[in-house]
Amino acid sequence: MKSFLYAIGTLLVSLFFFPTPSRAAAPVRIIFDSDMGNDVDDVFALDILLKYHDMGKVNILGMPVNHDAPSAAAFIDLYNTWCGHPEIPLAIIRNGVCTKKWESTYSYKVWQLEENGRRVFRTTHADPRAFPDAVDLYRRLLAQSPNKSVVIVSTGFSSTLARLMDTTGDDISPLGGMELLRRKVSWISVMAGDFQRPDYPENNVKKDIPAAQKFFEHSPVPLVFTDFLLGESIRYPASSIERDFNWTKHHPLAEAYRAYRKMPYDRPTWDPLAMLYALEPDGGFFQLSERGNVTVTQNGCTHFHPSPTGNCRYLTVTDAQRRKILDFFTTLVPQRPRHCTARR
Repeated sequence: MKSFLYAIGTLLVSLFFFPTPSRAAAPVRIIFDSDMGNDVDDVFALDILLKYHDMGKVNILGMPVNHDAPSAAAFIDLYNTWCGHPEIPLAIIRNGVCTKKWESTYSYKVWQLEENGRRVFRTTHADPRAFPDAVDLYRRLLAQSPNKSVVIVSTGFSSTLARLMDTTGDDISPLGGMELLRRKVSWISVMAGDFQRPDYPENNVKKDIPAAQKFFEHSPVPLVFTDFLLGESIRYPASSIERDFNWTKHHPLAEAYRAYRKMPYDRPTWDPLAMLYALEPDGGFFQLSERGNVTVTQNGCTHFHPSPTGNCRYLTVTDAQRRKILDFFTTLVPQRPRHCTARR
């Protein structure tokens, strides 16, 4: 009898600690909050995300734009459409930061690119100014999501997230923005800051310092940062752009790369790194710093303060991980999107 009870007890313990396989975990729910058009690295992050969506590993909830340029949303629209995903909700920030004349951005140039008098790339929506407000989209997507089910990838300015934090209950949800984030979001992958140089105001921070201060210093959910020098240390090679994208005559990523500046050049991978960690946090690509808090000075410099109770960490890599990441990017990004119908 004792042996029988022992066997039953052992079975129960094993089931508790080593549960039998069940249905695969649901795809991660992602919101991609970008400043598309300011730097071409955003396009790589978008491409990687869409490929993971095709593989069923993520569910893209929406893509708000955090800088005030209609061409940014237009470019995302054409890229999503080209990849076979015109259904993904888009939104724009109004009266937000605009760092350059948007007609000079690669996003505008690729959107307007013509051949034989016709647009090369099709958009699903005729007027990008007609997209809904980014904060409203955030509130709607979060209100509809299960608790702690959403991961946000924030590349660019903190403007939209800071505005979301300031919202109160409305007809979308009785919850304010802080509570929606606290309840619905698991964590946020952020490309911003420079934690190695205390006197360097990184661009994503300095263009909207009050928003960065609010978001970094008061976020109700954990933040994981990809900082400036990490992205600088891993550069996507121009040789891949010139060699690996020729399976179609006009590839929007390659066209964006050529429109951004004169070829050839290798470009840092700031935003793709933030995206990769959101998609593969356990993939062995990165290491994490200790826990801490991030503060932002009045001139836009970011400081990391170690603390066992802090809700911020930042990514680091070894030389071997740096090589692994670059191999991953140059293998995945040139692949044909699963639902793309482009021809040679």
